[in-house]
Amino acid sequence: MIAKRLLSAAPLQIAQALIGFGAIAAFTRLMSPEEFGRYALALSVSMLAHTLAFTWAEAAAYRFFASAKAEGRLKPHFATLLALCIALALGAVVLTAALLFVVGAHGELVALTLFAAGAAVFRFLTRIVRETERAALEVRRYAAAESVYLTIGFAAGVGFLIAFDLGPAAPFAGLMLAGAIMLALDAPRLFVRAKGGAASIDRAFHYAAYGAPLALALAVDLGVQTLARFILVLEAGPASLGAYAAAFGLARPLDVIFLWAGAALLPALMGAHDERGEEAARAEARRIFVLLAAIAMPASVGLALLAQKLASILVGAGLSQEAGQTLPWLVFAGLFSGFNLCYWSEAFQLRRRTALRAAIMLIPGAAQIALTLWLAPLFGALGAAIAACAAAFIGAVVLGLVGRTLLALPLPIGALARIALACAAMAGAVLALPAMTGLAGLALNGAAGAIAYCAAATALNVGGARAQAGIILAGFRMRICSLLMERADVRAR
Repeated sequence: MIAKRLLSAAPLQIAQALIGFGAIAAFTRLMSPEEFGRYALALSVSMLAHTLAFTWAEAAAYRFFASAKAEGRLKPHFATLLALCIALALGAVVLTAALLFVVGAHGELVALTLFAAGAAVFRFLTRIVRETERAALEVRRYAAAESVYLTIGFAAGVGFLIAFDLGPAAPFAGLMLAGAIMLALDAPRLFVRAKGGAASIDRAFHYAAYGAPLALALAVDLGVQTLARFILVLEAGPASLGAYAAAFGLARPLDVIFLWAGAALLPALMGAHDERGEEAARAEARRIFVLLAAIAMPASVGLALLAQKLASILVGAGLSQEAGQTLPWLVFAGLFSGFNLCYWSEAFQLRRRTALRAAIMLIPGAAQIALTLWLAPLFGALGAAIAACAAAFIGAVVLGLVGRTLLALPLPIGALARIALACAAMAGAVLALPAMTGLAGLALNGAAGAIAYCAAATALNVGGARAQAGIILAGFRMRICSLLMERADVRAR
C-alpha cells in the first residue's frame, strides 16, 4: 500500500523537480541578478503572507475530512470551508488594495504585489480541494492536478517574461493564470460537495483553533527565512540574494522528496494513531523514518557533491559561482528541515499541540537571525546558508527532544548507520571518477552514485532492500521464462 501511494505521487515529484530546475535555468538568464534577487524576496514575502492568511484553513480541510466523513457531516464540513474561502479571499483582496493605497506604491512594486496577491488567492482556493484529495488518499488525482498547475504556471511565467517584459512580476502572473484555470475546474466539485450543508461559525472557530497554531508555526519559520533574506540584501546586495535564491532552488528536490513522501505516508501515521493507538503509530513512524532517510540522505549527499557542476549548468553566469558554493549548506539545511516538518512535528500534530510547536521554532529562528547578522556581511550568500543549516539542525534537536514528551517517535540508529555507510559508498564512487564538465559529466556522476548507493543499500539491507530486490529479480526471472516459453510454443507450431 505504501509503495502504491509513493508511486502514485511520483509523477508530481518529477514534475516539481524538473520545473524547479527549469525555473532556475530560465529566470536566472531572463532576469538580471538584481531582478532575480528582488523576485526571490517577493516570493518569500508572498509565501509568508499566504501562510498567515490561508494555511490554517488548508490544514483544517486536511485534518478534519476523515472525522467529518466518519460522522456523516461532509456537507456541513465543505459548506464551512466554502464560506471561509469566500471570506478570506475577499479579505485578502481588500487588504492588498488598501495597503498599496496607504503606501503609495507605484511601478514594479505595484505589479509585483498585485500579481503575487492574485496568485496566492487562487492558490488558496484550489488548495482546499487538493488537501481534501490528500486526506481522502486520492493521491493520483492530487498529483495530476498539482502537476498541471505547476506546468501551466511555469510556462505562462516564462511567456509573460519574454512577451511582456514583466521582470520579477512575470512568474507570479504565470501562477495567477494557472490558479485561475485550476479554480475553474475545482470550483464545481467544491460547490457540489457543499450543496445542502450549512456553514457553521462554531465549526469555523474549531478549525481555526486547530489550524491557526500550525500556520503560526510555519509562519515563524517563513518569517525567519524572509527576515534573513532582507538582512542578506541589506548587507550584501540583491545579487547575493539572487545567488542564495538560485542555490535554494537547486536544493528544492529535497523539499519535493519530503512533500512527496509526506503526502503519501503521513496520512497512514495519522490513521494508525487515531485508530490503533500509540504503539501502532510508533511502528508506522519507524517505517516512515527509514523510508524518508533512505531516499533523502543519498539525495542530499549527491546534490552536495555535484553542487558546482549543477550550478554551472543551470544558473546564469552572473550567479553560478556563488550559488555553487552556497548549495551544499542549503542542501543539508533542507535535509534537517524536511525531517523537522515531515517527521518530528508529527508528535505535536497528533497530540494537537501545534501552538507549542510554534513557540519552539522561535529558538532556531533566533539562532538563524543572529548567525545571519554575523556571517552575511563576511561571506554573503554562503554566510546566510551556513546560518540556515545551523538553525535547521538546532530545530531538529529541540523538536525531537520536546516531542518525545508528547509522543516518543523512534530514531532508528541502526538503520541510519547503514544508510550513512551506503551514502559513503556513493560518495566514493562519485569522487573516484575522472573530472568531467557539462551535462554528460553530471549525468555520469549521478548514475555512478545512484548505482553505488543502490548496491550498498541492498548489501546492507537498508529498509529490507534485499527482500525487495529478491521480489524484483523473481518477477524478472518469471517474465523471462514466460517469454522463452511463448517463443518455444511458437516454434513448435
